[in-house]
Amino acid sequence: MKRNLLFFVFIIFAFGNISYAQVLGGGEVHGSFQTDAQYYNKDSVIGADEIPEKMAMNAFFEMRYTNKKFEAGMRYELFMPQMQGYDPRWKGNGFGNRYLRYNGDKVDVTVGNFYEQFGSGMVLRSYQEWNLGFDNAFDGIRVKYKMKALTITGLVAKQRFYWDLGPGLVRGIDAQLSVNDMFSKLADTKTRVFVGGSFVSRYQVDADPLFCLPENVGAYAGRFQVYHGGFNFKFEAGGKINDPNATNNMIYKNGNAVIAEIGYSTKGLGFTLQAERSDNMDYRSNRASTGFDLPVGYIPAMSRQHAYSLAAMYPYASQANGQMGLQATLFYKLKKKTWYGGKYGTSVDLNYSVSHAIDKQSPSDTTAIGVAGTYGYTSDFFKIGDEKYYHDFNIKLTRKINRKWKVSLMYMNVFYNMLINEGHNAPSVKANIYIADIWWKFKPYNSLHLEAQLLTTEQDDGNWSSGMLEYNRKGFFVAGILLYNHGISNSHGTTEAALYPSLTTGYTHGATRISMSYGKQREGILCVGGVCRAVPASNGLSLTINSSF
Repeated sequence: MKRNLLFFVFIIFAFGNISYAQVLGGGEVHGSFQTDAQYYNKDSVIGADEIPEKMAMNAFFEMRYTNKKFEAGMRYELFMPQMQGYDPRWKGNGFGNRYLRYNGDKVDVTVGNFYEQFGSGMVLRSYQEWNLGFDNAFDGIRVKYKMKALTITGLVAKQRFYWDLGPGLVRGIDAQLSVNDMFSKLADTKTRVFVGGSFVSRYQVDADPLFCLPENVGAYAGRFQVYHGGFNFKFEAGGKINDPNATNNMIYKNGNAVIAEIGYSTKGLGFTLQAERSDNMDYRSNRASTGFDLPVGYIPAMSRQHAYSLAAMYPYASQANGQMGLQATLFYKLKKKTWYGGKYGTSVDLNYSVSHAIDKQSPSDTTAIGVAGTYGYTSDFFKIGDEKYYHDFNIKLTRKINRKWKVSLMYMNVFYNMLINEGHNAPSVKANIYIADIWWKFKPYNSLHLEAQLLTTEQDDGNWSSGMLEYNRKGFFVAGILLYNHGISNSHGTTEAALYPSLTTGYTHGATRISMSYGKQREGILCVGGVCRAVPASNGLSLTINSSF
């Protein structure tokens, strides 16, 4: 996917050709850049391999030019080579993103690269996540037509596939209607109602001599949202026609998915309940792709994204081809100036999430479940499968003791299916995690931050403990971290005790942040929004610089 900078230079001068002053005076230029670099040392104790280049770097620079209703942008990317844990197909450099856009009062047109999401994303979602090495941007044309109550979006495009484009052609249309804006009598009511619907089609030539494959695969979804004061309700249901592909073992079963959420929030109280079910809904623009490659639809994981290192050690990866999930969250702030709430009040954050397999039965008396070339299986919509994928129960108490001290205590219980989430035929992990987080602001703009964490389990690599001490002063910080694996011997194997020390420092000035760290990093899984990648063990020096203008 070669990108030519001269294209953008031409566009800018073409639209500002009347005079140089008009380009500078009538338009604005904004952008950002980021550089992540790491020098790697071989470390046989933690399993960090030596890389030939010694140092790896990921970097990007993006720029946007806007002038009234016109916008042009580009992003230059560099992976020379890609950092460890990123797909080796990223290796290289070039203009990975470029676009032109006209955003008028009624019509919004984009050509080139763009990101789009229909509803929750179950039938169409394109986005970029730099830390995961993920980018499934569309390359084509998108048109939005905006009316008072209705917005219609249509697109025709192919998806980014590292430095090329995927083979499938994606065509989609979405409509979002504001019921209140449609009827004048409802314009000023406190209850807001939105309805929407989407249809997406993927076209890919059938070149498989073994199967008669559908070349046009359609997916559809409808959604409904209600907001009234602190109350909200969201519901979306969708389906996909038969789509034999590499992720479902080439079966011809139709797919379906449902996502529902109800919530309420007011001062000092918040509650959310979410439920979802997905069945054979892995939807890609290339039927042969797996892993990160070319997803069109997106099924979110029903689990909390944790910031603490040990709490995030076993994150859940969404299973689009079959999962039933439930998540409940309760936030409550105990009344201040009471014996139980303290002087400033105490917040209680309670969360529980669980995911199971869906029930699967043989499609006939003579056919086994999931055989290629068949309908695969039948499934009772309301029946939960026997296999548990994940659960996470966590409770966090946070109290501000006085103007200088704040303390958070957290407990977490996790069940983690190793085969489903990581593909390892190893015993599922049952872990308990304990966290204490203390802040001490001893002077204006000066604070100390202490974290102590403990994870206990009899599976995988056994028990872990972690300690961090961080000093902050205005835009400067320095932190020392000690992560310790206690070692274990079980049916999974023998893990020797290992220490992972690291030192990190950084400085932020305005929109620019520079950070540097030296030390060891454990092997594990990094997840964002239910999308995960493996992170290898490493030992070395890393540098990150990011800024915007």
